[in-house]
Amino acid sequence: MKKIVILLMAGLAVLLVSCASPPEQPIEEPPPPPPVDTKAPLPAKELEEAKSLKTRVDNNELSEFALEDYQQAEKSLQEGEAAYSKDNAAAKKALDAAIQSYKAVISKAFPLKTGRSQAEVDTIKANAESIKAPVAMRAEYAAAKAKYDAAVAAKDAGNFEQAISLFAEAKSLFQDVYQKTKAKKEAAEAEIKSAQDGIKDAEEKAKAADEEIQGGGE
Repeated sequence: MKKIVILLMAGLAVLLVSCASPPEQPIEEPPPPPPVDTKAPLPAKELEEAKSLKTRVDNNELSEFALEDYQQAEKSLQEGEAAYSKDNAAAKKALDAAIQSYKAVISKAFPLKTGRSQAEVDTIKANAESIKAPVAMRAEYAAAKAKYDAAVAAKDAGNFEQAISLFAEAKSLFQDVYQKTKAKKEAAEAEIKSAQDGIKDAEEKAKAADEEIQGGGE
């Protein structure tokens, strides 16, 4: 009987020990494979085109002629650059918008700037003609006029960048013609005045001499 009790107690002790031991850890499953990258491709071409158009607009100082479109283009470009390589679909959308806005600036601004450039040349050209530059500075005036005519032809053909450049050259030439004609005119006027003053002085001296002769005769 004692042996049975001892055996029962030993079995109970083994059972208690087995219950107290920690449960077996589950086998860890390997991590799932990374999801397939479905991001849109980098809009590198769009970024390059947007930056190229911006450079063209800035170099030609066109923003003031289409300010609203320019500001929208700048905003879209910044958004496109911020999303670039992070959300390429959003970046492409923003860059496409920037491209369209920069093109709108170019389309609107070039004719306006060309018109202003021509108006500036027309003013100095008229000033030169008003003081007889075509006669006083015949060759120089002809060179300026040829440059002006080339600018007008470029404008009429829609070559606005070339026209703006040619108008700038024509303006410089007409300013030079005007200044030289003005200096020549002022020199001629001063010479005439000097001659007139000399004649007047001679007449006054002659008159004084006559009066002296007549006074001596009395």
